[in-house]
Amino acid sequence: MSLLDSSLWLRLVQDAAPLLPQPGYLAVLRHAGWALVLAALLSAGAQLFSTRRLRDAGGLLAWTMALWAWVPGPWGLSYWLGLAFQTPSLMAMALSLYYLWQRLAQRKWPHTVKASSLVSSAQRSPWIYRYAVLGMALGCLLMLDTFAYLPLALYAWGFSPLAYALCLLLALVPWVLGARMSQTAPATVLFLVLAVFGFTRWPTGNVWDAVLDPWLFVGLHIYLVARYRAHHRE
Repeated sequence: MSLLDSSLWLRLVQDAAPLLPQPGYLAVLRHAGWALVLAALLSAGAQLFSTRRLRDAGGLLAWTMALWAWVPGPWGLSYWLGLAFQTPSLMAMALSLYYLWQRLAQRKWPHTVKASSLVSSAQRSPWIYRYAVLGMALGCLLMLDTFAYLPLALYAWGFSPLAYALCLLLALVPWVLGARMSQTAPATVLFLVLAVFGFTRWPTGNVWDAVLDPWLFVGLHIYLVARYRAHHRE
């Protein structure tokens, strides 16, 4: 009998009764998640315009869409996005909140916060790039698991405490290696996301759903391509 077929491996990979989130909070989480993600995406897109008027119009659109996501029922945007994409991951929500806070800080305290793009910030903090590559690799493995190309059920392993412990270990790696606090922003966000997941099991009880979702997976590709192009322009 091979290792993959042994009962010990199955016990390590899968839980018979995984911890699941309280269903009563999922509707609120879906509204809040899509509001944050839409506000961050549209606000980032608005910064691509060259004129102040278009940037302000894009910012107004971002907050309008975020408010629309809070409308309950079929009239709300999160209802239709939820049908197609379920709930954003905790990581996508945390990164969106972090970006919106940075934008607010740049507007309110421009002399204390340096304006920087994600690409330039990654050059100062290599851990952003490393976690982005790690997230893209995880997304590719989960995609292969969806089509049953892997010898184990990787997504099902996300319900196991071992998968959660592995993610916690990865979040602590920069501090173990002695990275400076200014370089550990992605690790801090990941650690906070995992802490919230540990108490709430949001959004599905599977740790992979907490740290990655399809929108974030696509966003990691766009970010890495942009960083690659910026690196070769230098």
